[in-house]
Amino acid sequence: MFLWMFFIVASSGVTAAEQSQIRVTTDFPGGSAEVVDLDAASQTIHIHPALNAGRGWPCWWYLRVDGLDEAKPITLKVSAHPKPYRATQILSASWAQPQRAAISTDDVTFTQTPPAKIGKDRIAVYTFNAPAKRIWLAWGPPFVPSHAEDVLNRIANKVPGSERFELAKTLGGRPVNGIRIGGGTKSKPAPFGVWVQARQHAWESGGCWVGRGFIEWAASDDPEAVKLRELATIHYVPIMDVDNAAMGAGGKEAVPRDHNRDWSDKPVYPEVAAAQKRLIELDAKNLLHVFIDLHNPGPGERRPYFFGPFDLPQMSPMHQRNYADWIGLAARSINGPLALLPEYKIASYIKTDEERLRMSSNWVRHHSQSYVISGTLETVWNTTHSTQVGYQTVGRQLAQALARYLAANPTRPVGEGR
Repeated sequence: MFLWMFFIVASSGVTAAEQSQIRVTTDFPGGSAEVVDLDAASQTIHIHPALNAGRGWPCWWYLRVDGLDEAKPITLKVSAHPKPYRATQILSASWAQPQRAAISTDDVTFTQTPPAKIGKDRIAVYTFNAPAKRIWLAWGPPFVPSHAEDVLNRIANKVPGSERFELAKTLGGRPVNGIRIGGGTKSKPAPFGVWVQARQHAWESGGCWVGRGFIEWAASDDPEAVKLRELATIHYVPIMDVDNAAMGAGGKEAVPRDHNRDWSDKPVYPEVAAAQKRLIELDAKNLLHVFIDLHNPGPGERRPYFFGPFDLPQMSPMHQRNYADWIGLAARSINGPLALLPEYKIASYIKTDEERLRMSSNWVRHHSQSYVISGTLETVWNTTHSTQVGYQTVGRQLAQALARYLAANPTRPVGEGR
């Protein structure tokens, strides 16, 4: 438990009950912050993200503040953690400093603060009116394992024939859960298969909200969604790195490696090994056609985009056609307020073939049939629309693009019209 409490006594003779106090806590799932300084009189709190040894980037932060005076403004300062997170590597402050912080009075609905001001000292300063005596502040809208369970339970109760599953137990003993929906009927089984997962990097909470928007639309009564469930068996895993998401760690570049670099012949993480096994089994049954991994990108990105294959020009004609069809449909469907870039980006910062092959989307490409498309959707987090509503809108639009893509039959012969 992390609890910081500060008392201010206005003058001698003031009773304990009359003392002003501010308490900062992070003793809840996903909570993360280290208090650098706190001035209760001016309601100014200076934090940096907590550093969890071996657990990846210190960029995620999420805290509760109690004892605020609603008649006074509050100032939150966020700076980079000054210590290395791995060997001698110190994370740039920009990863921990969204333009607008997430804020809530009930830990359910999060809005955004006014934009931060960043000075030459590289400290982000968020100043706003205290909306309640108790508030929650975070890097972005939190999504913890209890959120995942709520989504899975609601979908399971809504969609007849759906099946919840435990993908694996994490190294920390936590369940990594998912759900299967669709699949058509016994008399007319669905011809296609889809796998969507989120949060291989635990700090990227926006990917989970995109995933929620995706699965809720796919499970809806919209006629196009009903048709999608007739066409496809959909597997959805809301959080892959459950351990780090639960403890509020970043996950990216964890020791010995993070989840999205663990897709080798000998994975470190049980949930990665279990996902590989299921994907190979689905592909062997001709029930894998689309794999999508949901992420958030760097702080400077302003539009969502897909990372595409490194070797697209060398791929089969069917592969090339399907990737072209997909990005075109996705760009037309994910059209705002967070509009998708209409072309693929390439993760050129990955310098070796060995590391490229340990990335989830590349692993799937090299372990599946010639009609399967595999991509990473990077949904931007540093905009005014990077909210619960904005992320879920992207997820809904992603599901609509998927419905239209599968309706055109990605296994049709090359040269045959849609």
